[in-house]
Amino acid sequence: MITFVCTHRPLAPEARQGLDMLMMAVSLEQNVSSLFTGDGIWQLVKPEQGPDPLKKIEMLVDLFDFESFYTTEETLSSAGLSPQYLRAPITVLDVAAVDALLNSASQHVIRF
Repeated sequence: MITFVCTHRPLAPEARQGLDMLMMAVSLEQNVSSLFTGDGIWQLVKPEQGPDPLKKIEMLVDLFDFESFYTTEETLSSAGLSPQYLRAPITVLDVAAVDALLNSASQHVIRF
């Protein structure tokens, strides 16, 4: 499995680059997951106004039925967010599950 770890705010170039790589891997039917930590959780918040540079996240869900979006309770609470306000269905993992995802389940971990 390839795990993409998203740590940058939505307007950072790394956020768009990571999303493009994630879309490419999903479209090639690779076994992929995505973990949103720190400021990366803001990538899953749809902007109220202005441009939406990460609209492709919704395409992952709509076109590819991709649902392997993960975060932690700590990330959500630090940002003052809850899962229902995010643009994609997300699974909240505990520390042990994140460790297993990154160290056991993933052959490759790509950080953006």
